[in-house]
Amino acid sequence: MIIWIPDPTGRFRQRPYFPQEGLDRRCERVITQFTTSLYGFPAVPVPTGALLKLLMRDAIELNHYADLRGEGDGVEGVTYFSTGQKPLVCIARELFEDQVRIHRLRYTLAHEYGHVYWHAPAWRRRWIAEDEIFRCLPNGVLTLATGFDWMEWQASYAGGALLMPRTWLHRTVLKYFRGGGICRVPSDSPQARDLQQLVSEAFFVSEDAARVRLSQLGYFAN
Repeated sequence: MIIWIPDPTGRFRQRPYFPQEGLDRRCERVITQFTTSLYGFPAVPVPTGALLKLLMRDAIELNHYADLRGEGDGVEGVTYFSTGQKPLVCIARELFEDQVRIHRLRYTLAHEYGHVYWHAPAWRRRWIAEDEIFRCLPNGVLTLATGFDWMEWQASYAGGALLMPRTWLHRTVLKYFRGGGICRVPSDSPQARDLQQLVSEAFFVSEDAARVRLSQLGYFAN
């Protein structure tokens, strides 16, 4: 169930609010059910192809070789929302052409799906008079900042929850602690760096993405 609260940005009369636990639970269910439907089991790490197919299923169109230079410096993903229909998603061609940026590509795909899945209902309620373009800059796709634009924060959190489902991530952390009691570790400690690397390897994400996710779920102490 979506909770609607006033939107101080003025984008909507009301905006959707999702508790963090609800985001985690729903994202894990979405990605496990979808990968099971594709492969017969919940695939972790999530294949890049599955992320593409998920976007193709729920967006009106996915252009994953888009020329986004006209959208502004550093724009890697754009979601075009239109009242009454599914969103259109465009991903910068450069992310597909440069294999060194595979982690950035995967997180951008998951982030844009966060917009598609979580934010399209607001447009379907026809609470705005015109269409809107939502551009995602590199510093907004992956962020810990809670004071960021609410849509970007939710999409960023959803991206991490899709790529690193909470249940599976917890198993990885438990393995690191050899099945014993899990304790919070300082974010600048050797243990934190070891955990980041382990999660990065297990879920095929960057160490930055692993750090943000581990911090969000309370495994790191600031």
